[in-house]
Amino acid sequence: MSVQIVLDEMKGHCSFVPLAVVGYCFTRSGLLQPLWSPLEVDMKVYDHTPEAKLQDVVVAIMAGCRSLNQVNTRLRPERALATAWQRSCFAEQSNLAQTLDALNQQHIDQLRAGHLALSKQHSQLHHHDWHQPLLLDIDATSLLASRRAEGSRKGWVSGKRNKYCRHVIRFTMAGYHESLLSLLYPGDRHAYEYCKPALKQLLMHWPWTKDQRRQIIIRSDAELGTDANVSYILWEGFPVLMKGYSGRRTQAWVKRTPEASWQVDPHRPDHWAAPAPSQLRLGRRLEAYLLRWYNHAKQKLDHATLLSTLPLPVFDLWNVYDDRGTTEVEIRSDKSGLWLHLRRKQSFNAQEAWIVLTDVAHNLAAWLQPWMLAGSALESFGPKRLVHDLFTIPGQMVFENGRLHRVALLKTHPYADEMRYCLQRLLTTFDLD
Repeated sequence: MSVQIVLDEMKGHCSFVPLAVVGYCFTRSGLLQPLWSPLEVDMKVYDHTPEAKLQDVVVAIMAGCRSLNQVNTRLRPERALATAWQRSCFAEQSNLAQTLDALNQQHIDQLRAGHLALSKQHSQLHHHDWHQPLLLDIDATSLLASRRAEGSRKGWVSGKRNKYCRHVIRFTMAGYHESLLSLLYPGDRHAYEYCKPALKQLLMHWPWTKDQRRQIIIRSDAELGTDANVSYILWEGFPVLMKGYSGRRTQAWVKRTPEASWQVDPHRPDHWAAPAPSQLRLGRRLEAYLLRWYNHAKQKLDHATLLSTLPLPVFDLWNVYDDRGTTEVEIRSDKSGLWLHLRRKQSFNAQEAWIVLTDVAHNLAAWLQPWMLAGSALESFGPKRLVHDLFTIPGQMVFENGRLHRVALLKTHPYADEMRYCLQRLLTTFDLD
């Protein structure tokens, strides 16, 4: 007997059941409405509005599409997923690309305003005790681009020389894993030149009071730690914990520091610290320390300058600074999980729209921690594992008159049993169970 191969609609089947339940909660509760409210894109509407197509882009990011081309193969066949996100079907990838290309700077500003409104409604900062300090990480990353792309210039990319790229300056609130703002800049200058204008734009979006600024510690690596940047941050009323930019000054200070001044870290015997032989005058009292550690990869000693306004012992400051590695991990997760570095558009505005929508997807994933994953064995999952391991659990969904009636997860999936309780908690959180 020959094997029969047929075409079947497979009604109710879904390859992204948790993502579908997430979309069901977001759309039925109106959670995403503030994101689209300021947007006014004058385009002809046939089957899909611009807002609906931009929502499809957010879904594509959360579904792990490496590019818009994968929308046709990964999302458009998923009718149950589309229904959960209140769509009859997802738009075709060329329509999504045309929508991104049609955006101008005014549209980007409107999209940022919508993201800000959404963030201010649901940010975990609302629950923060402002008597306690917060760490605000500023990080610069480079995105490769073609030489003909707008704003693409030869610049510095980690591990690569003379590559065409654009720079992204990102502000992340440590502990809450939320991206407050990400800004795209041309790649023809060093990232430290964009720190001041980026911080000005952040303060336009988040006008913290003087008392709140005193509790927000700016933390950054040496790439942004120029004297001009540190001075400006101090002038704006923020405490700092940053590495200094000048390698020449660091080496000059090392030569002037006697060996007896170096103290060994009691918990890390291959780490030493010493007070800087000269103090910097940047408009506010600032302590400078020399750091020395043994670089096992290079088989040599490395040095850096640590600048701080915090009244803590030097090794405690060093430990707090080293925790900023979490931010770098999150950026790598956005690259490997949300594929930030692979989505390239020739238009500068279209690329910036990608950045904003990736921030939206990143924050939605961060908010799912307290809404869905808290207290479960999946609580520690970041954007990468959330997108690739959890959202991709297959199963079946049954809708009755547009209302979700039944969700079935593939029993043999290793996370299915734990995810069942997480999805129930999410539905309860949005009062949709």
